[in-house]
Amino acid sequence: MKISIIGAAGVMGSCSAFNLIVHRLADELVMIDSWASMLKSHWMDLATVGAEYGVTVRSGTYQDMAGSHLVINMAGAPTGAVAARSEMLPANLPLIQQHAAAIDQYCPDAIVITGTNPVDPLNYAMYLLGKRRDRRKILGYSVNDSVRFRMWAAESLGVAATRMQGTVIGEHGHSQVMLFSTLRLDGKPVDIDAETKAKIRARPPQMLHDFESLVPKRTAGWTSAIGITAMVKAIADDSKAVIPTNMVLEGEYGGRNLSMTVPAVLGKDGAERIIELDLSPEEQQGVLATQRALDPHMRFVEAHLKR
Repeated sequence: MKISIIGAAGVMGSCSAFNLIVHRLADELVMIDSWASMLKSHWMDLATVGAEYGVTVRSGTYQDMAGSHLVINMAGAPTGAVAARSEMLPANLPLIQQHAAAIDQYCPDAIVITGTNPVDPLNYAMYLLGKRRDRRKILGYSVNDSVRFRMWAAESLGVAATRMQGTVIGEHGHSQVMLFSTLRLDGKPVDIDAETKAKIRARPPQMLHDFESLVPKRTAGWTSAIGITAMVKAIADDSKAVIPTNMVLEGEYGGRNLSMTVPAVLGKDGAERIIELDLSPEEQQGVLATQRALDPHMRFVEAHLKR
């Protein structure tokens, strides 16, 4: 498998590159970034790691994506501290246009995973910009929400997070829908009281604030790396693993003309299908709310691309 990473000099791109190499999920890994000096420093380091693990690691440009089976887009415009990921949309949408054009030119059949924020409207943009518009191959990265949900639920129960299962759907942002109905401890349903649920729901905006207030600013590169690796492994192994994935909806969960996180079955062709879970009335209301929150950002994308 040949994998190309756009934005490979950044935190998310470089962490993902390292994890993909040590898990031997690529025969060839191409690192692309406009930040030339930082890209070279990461490439020099990771090329050595690749030699140890039998992975050819190259730095390059868009042209070097040719023949890629999978493209991971992590590139984003520099920003100041934000209170919500949606604030990044105007600056990052032009980058998505640029990357989508290059992917169409050099590796139009590749599966694309976008991790640039805000991922929901940017994954929708990647879909609209692609010549094929095959939503199965246009995926957004948002696994982190479910990983954190399980961690916070485990903390509230005083157990190890490895014993927990649970899923988050909807926006990769403040309106995300934590599906408490999916929480399992060692495979068995668990009850979380209303007060604890409220405390867990309050964690995502606080966590974003904590990251954004750091100097120097950083993002969740290592957390993203484990989720990206899980997605790539499911695709490479054709394992049919069910992973929370940002996808364009065609009626699932009542949504159309938008992208949001849903449980998806991943295999060699990308997302083979979306799984529609039985939701509680409270969770159904949450889905409606998250779609309302996402709607203006999707319409912004459509309007911008028509210019």
